[in-house]
Amino acid sequence: MADLVRRHPALSLLVLAMIFGAVLIAPVAFGLLPPAFLQLGAASASAAGLVLAAVEGGRGAVVDLLRRGLIWRVGARWWAFAFLFPIVPTVVALYLGSAIGHRPLDWSGLPPFWQGIPSLIFLIVAAGIGEEYGWRGFGVTRVQRRHDPLVASLIIGACHAVWHLPLFLVEGEAYQGLAAQHGLPVAFLGFSAMVVASAVQFSWLFNRTRGSVLLVAVFHGATNAWNGYLDIFRVGMTGVVVYIALMGVVAAVLARDLRRLPPDLTAGSA
Repeated sequence: MADLVRRHPALSLLVLAMIFGAVLIAPVAFGLLPPAFLQLGAASASAAGLVLAAVEGGRGAVVDLLRRGLIWRVGARWWAFAFLFPIVPTVVALYLGSAIGHRPLDWSGLPPFWQGIPSLIFLIVAAGIGEEYGWRGFGVTRVQRRHDPLVASLIIGACHAVWHLPLFLVEGEAYQGLAAQHGLPVAFLGFSAMVVASAVQFSWLFNRTRGSVLLVAVFHGATNAWNGYLDIFRVGMTGVVVYIALMGVVAAVLARDLRRLPPDLTAGSA
């Protein structure tokens, strides 16, 4: 089993994360719990990463993976980037979407900033910590042993996107609403493009901060939180499409730097 995990870390991570995720979201899918509990499924990625680390390298590998959540001395600029950069593509997308779609951009309903802080903290823990020990902490570090950081990012990004597929089929989930409105293929492909572009950004930060799961968890959570607080759907689907395109542009810019990085750049410790 350990040899299988070493040879196919990305596939092993995807399969186990989807199994764990199915178990966690099944109560919602069968109507036993409300849709709010779907967020529990996010923990399946990190849980899978920790289990696979144990299978591959025993206690030492698990401890090494957990320590990546303690890498915090990376410089103030990286903390600022993780917390604040996600605002940029969202705001730009909304203004461009407003102009392209001839739809006024009204900020009057935006709640005070402090009201968004609980959501930010929750998403850093649930989506960030809940997923990033798996996708970046385990996945990227293992795949980078065989591929350059950009290729590793794309592989893990594709796995990350496929992992979300069941949520497009669960009644009450926002993704299912998009699939019902625009068709499953269109909704899933558009979402996947955004996830893969995000994966390049997340992996770039992960590599630039010596493999800090903590920083990439903050970045992941902040990305989700700012999209919710600013409401990426504020000007309709035009803004969403522009946002996906902008995320692709950011990923393409960072990809040039990511491809030049050595595969072992994540070999940091707390």
